[in-house]
Amino acid sequence: MTGPMDWLLHPRILNHCNKLYLDKHHKQAAAEAMTQVEQAVKEKSGIKHMFGIPLMSHVFGEGRGIKLRVPLGEQMQKAAESYIKGTFAYYRNYAHHEGEKIDEIACLRVMIIASDLLDLVGASALSFAEIGGVQGLISKGIFPDARSLCEILEFLDGRALRSETCDGFYEALYARGHTEVQLRAVMDLGLAEYHCDRLADPKGQDDDIGIFDVTALGEATRNELAGSP
Repeated sequence: MTGPMDWLLHPRILNHCNKLYLDKHHKQAAAEAMTQVEQAVKEKSGIKHMFGIPLMSHVFGEGRGIKLRVPLGEQMQKAAESYIKGTFAYYRNYAHHEGEKIDEIACLRVMIIASDLLDLVGASALSFAEIGGVQGLISKGIFPDARSLCEILEFLDGRALRSETCDGFYEALYARGHTEVQLRAVMDLGLAEYHCDRLADPKGQDDDIGIFDVTALGEATRNELAGSP
């Protein structure tokens, strides 16, 4: 059983809200649509203790912490923050606390807007650049301790990817107890960098090789943390 605008709806909205909408539970469908946006932000950012507008302001706005950076560029970050906060203030709070005026048309509009927000969240990049440095990474639980952070830097230093392919790279990363989130974090903080070089093949066929290097900042951080617990 399908609705009239399924092609516009995000899969999460179809899975969690569409039946409510078709059964004419419009207030509940609208509230659930906004809940799905909030849940998606929590899942992507890893922030579990914040809700509603404060959560959106934290991850899309300024200040220290884990951030979501929108795909249209830095110049659109403030507009995106205003968009999602305004939507939460107008639709999310009303649907959860009152909602009596949400009819079939209003509900469908909320579901479509929630779908747009879910696409925005999905396309946004997780950023640790403003988390508060190395101590922020540890205090926020991205790394359990200083030793773990040092270990991923050791793993990355000089690691080469032939033809810039990742065959075996992530398997090796996971085998050492690290995650893609931790990889992104050390790259965002400038502790490690990735560059591509041209490798001359003895048979006359050049090949690209990607190389991870620990930066001067990363090396200084590693030395500083060497004696930490």
